[in-house]
Amino acid sequence: MMSCGNDCRFAFLIAGAILFVGTAAVGAAEPAWESLRHEPAPWLLDAKFGIYMHWGVYCVPAYKGVWYGKGMYQPGSDFYKHHVETYGDPKDFPYDRFVPMFKAEKFDANAWARLIKASGAQYAGMAVVHHDGFLLWASKINRWNAGNMGPKRDCYGEYVKALRAQGLKTIATFHHIRTFNWYLPDTGDFGGELSPKTAEIVKKNGWSLSDPNFNDLYWNELAGGKYDDFLKEWQAEVREVIDNYQPDVIWFDGGPFRTGETQKYALNVLAHYQDSARKRHKQVEVLNKLPTTMKFNFPREYGVLTFEEGRDRPANMDRPWVDDMRIDDRGWCYVEGQQYKTANEVIDGIVDRAARGGGLLLNISPRPDGTVPDGQVKTLQGIGTWLNANGEAIYATRPWKIAAEGDEKKLHYYKRWWHFDKCDGSDIRFTRSKDAARLYVVVLGWPEGGKLHVASLGDKTRLADGPIKSVTLLDGGKPAQWTRNAAGMEITMPEAAPQDQPAYAFRIDVEGKLDLGE
Repeated sequence: MMSCGNDCRFAFLIAGAILFVGTAAVGAAEPAWESLRHEPAPWLLDAKFGIYMHWGVYCVPAYKGVWYGKGMYQPGSDFYKHHVETYGDPKDFPYDRFVPMFKAEKFDANAWARLIKASGAQYAGMAVVHHDGFLLWASKINRWNAGNMGPKRDCYGEYVKALRAQGLKTIATFHHIRTFNWYLPDTGDFGGELSPKTAEIVKKNGWSLSDPNFNDLYWNELAGGKYDDFLKEWQAEVREVIDNYQPDVIWFDGGPFRTGETQKYALNVLAHYQDSARKRHKQVEVLNKLPTTMKFNFPREYGVLTFEEGRDRPANMDRPWVDDMRIDDRGWCYVEGQQYKTANEVIDGIVDRAARGGGLLLNISPRPDGTVPDGQVKTLQGIGTWLNANGEAIYATRPWKIAAEGDEKKLHYYKRWWHFDKCDGSDIRFTRSKDAARLYVVVLGWPEGGKLHVASLGDKTRLADGPIKSVTLLDGGKPAQWTRNAAGMEITMPEAAPQDQPAYAFRIDVEGKLDLGE
């Protein structure tokens, strides 16, 4: 068995019992980390499952992923070879030529929102701007935006309106802190300083990257761009989204948020977000990512910690957290030929995360015309069907003193990432109701012989103040027969239970309160 641990229990005692009202706290926020620290918004702790998407100009080439705009200017790379073979030399077909091809002609915000609602997600949104710097909202800050070019629609604005009509909360994710020098060859994943070869490569190839007329898209030093000017525009763009759309959650991809001048602008943005929420009496949240630098974007005490694909996340955390994970096998955005995770795999991951005190932000990848591939729709509908029947064991729950039972090693990919494609009837997870009146036991597959043996719940384990009153299979409300001894608890699967479900959730009602191991 795997315990949640004292740190995990302490974190959720604070988050679940005190219920501090997130960034809606009284008093204006100051642009300083000490002023911005806060407890997580309770609604996000309850939500467990959200969806966002990578959708933009990079979907047009639909090759390898969101890094196309950088890779096509890196001679020798697969991106560069593909671009030359498919579209021609970047001198004759620069990245900006893709912008009018991103038409979103079949984009239907209401259809998207209905799909999200059907999936069981509690909040949703999109990557409103990626490293390429193209904005998916109607902006007055920069001409390279969806309201002015390409779709010529306020894509994010329409989507936010549709999501709220479905009763869902919203998220906006920002990835453009990397845009400065990002397009240039040999500048690294985060843009940054120019290599000695960069200017020579760009000049030799005659690329428009160094053309000052395009510096508002390709932002870089060779075109005369200044980093401080870039940061001022970055700040103005984030504030514009905050003011115009009032997202309930914001998230930033990795970047130098705590270094030099960048930190000043980051603090100004976060203070503005927090203060504008306070004035509207809203509970908003910031997701605090751990990039490959192994240093969180912001101080660890700030926001809800976030891990890409669960990378480098320990099994037990002392703070609430969220994994962001893609539905596809490569690219983050739509890529020709990509495969999709099954509903079973995603559901097992949602259950495991809920048991450990976390949540999932799932990324989907629509085509450039705005349609969602059938494989993704099937997965989302499957998740929603399961959550509709078993959501009581997930939504608004908190970790119990024991998080999991089963082989944890098979959940790790190269020891750094979490994957859930190998879960089965030997994997058991535990959650509890916030009032500690009910324990939930979820098995991630059909147990062998139709008998679920739960070693963690033997009669030597103190469950509650009083005895067990009943055990019920949530799907259909079917009572289950059970026995309990020193070896564990054995639950007999109800005869009417189908054997092809992704997971099976049981509610254990007890006399009094559950023992939380505090």
